[in-house]
Amino acid sequence: MAGSKEKLRYIKVKEHILHQIKNGHLNVGDKLLGERKIAEMLNVSQMTANRAIQELVKEGYLEREMGVGTFVVSTDPVKKVAPRVNIVLFGSIGREEEQILSSKAKKFRDAGYSRKSEATYLTVEYLSKDIFMGPMLRSLMEAGYLHDCEFSFLTAMYPYELEEYVQKADRNRECFVLVNPLESWQDSIRRIGESGLPIVALSAHWDDMGVPYVDTDNYGGAKMAIGHLHDLGHRDIAVFYSWPETANTKDRINGAKDKMKELGLTVDEEMFWNIDGIDTECIRLVKDAIKSMQSKGKRPTAIFAAGFELALAISTALNSYNYSIPDDMSLIGFDDSPAAIYLQPPLTTIRQPFPEMAKKAISILMSKHKSKQSEIIPVELVIRDSTSKR
Repeated sequence: MAGSKEKLRYIKVKEHILHQIKNGHLNVGDKLLGERKIAEMLNVSQMTANRAIQELVKEGYLEREMGVGTFVVSTDPVKKVAPRVNIVLFGSIGREEEQILSSKAKKFRDAGYSRKSEATYLTVEYLSKDIFMGPMLRSLMEAGYLHDCEFSFLTAMYPYELEEYVQKADRNRECFVLVNPLESWQDSIRRIGESGLPIVALSAHWDDMGVPYVDTDNYGGAKMAIGHLHDLGHRDIAVFYSWPETANTKDRINGAKDKMKELGLTVDEEMFWNIDGIDTECIRLVKDAIKSMQSKGKRPTAIFAAGFELALAISTALNSYNYSIPDDMSLIGFDDSPAAIYLQPPLTTIRQPFPEMAKKAISILMSKHKSKQSEIIPVELVIRDSTSKR
């Protein structure tokens, strides 16, 4: 009985809101009262009010804007078609990864899929295991399911491919998430931004981008990392990074250098290292960098690793040289994998809020309002045992 009464209450709330819409008390563009006020006004629980509103969102009468409110978007909606979110991944898998996945690729081709589908499948499979990409893709899909979204993964190796995807898109249902796009593609991104389709860039931004973006404060995060090491008494700090062509890495490098200048530290280019490799190659390059600094009399007491997997490689390399972390060398990373707390010692790092980024990106895509605000979301310093006083 209690369940049926609750159902009747939710229908009562839904009918009340619909009556206001149909009779002109609420017009398209009007903002709905908050759930709590509706619940108090109709003497129901906030959960009941939430359910009624969610039903009207699904039916196309209302739309929710995260952090803003709920708005009337139609007085007589047609049946909604499930939106398709095309998640665009840039570049291709490296040769080493292609070799690792070659057996799976053959099975995929044998099943009758095209080489283009195969490339997308392999890219997604590889990137889903990435410390950044895996959580981000999962967060995007979790956020999208609340809007009944379907998902498609696309890979773009060249700018013209991105433009072709947008040109061929179904304008009634398709939208695009550009994951970590490259600034060298800025002309194409500006052009697709003029298409009128919902498009958002995720985890990258630059001036005059041409599309809305959601990113974290990579620049501020790097400054936070250097500031933390400085507060512990470190003055000779090395910076290791990968993929300097990406906007995020550029921001992290610039943030580290600017914070050093603010603190009166010397910005020594021979203490900044581009580690352009993965897995065992990454470890080898880190070892070479440490050896090179030693040969030149460079004696850093701390390292800022501008990525989690890079921090893992640095930890392995330092152990091979019998450096103790943090007694001989403090280490701080960027991104906070669940594995970070199990390292020895647990890793101090800069945490990015992936779920919040994904929710905001999906909210921008689903919004019918012309004003779609870009957002840079703050990061968090997570202090553990891999950093200590000098």
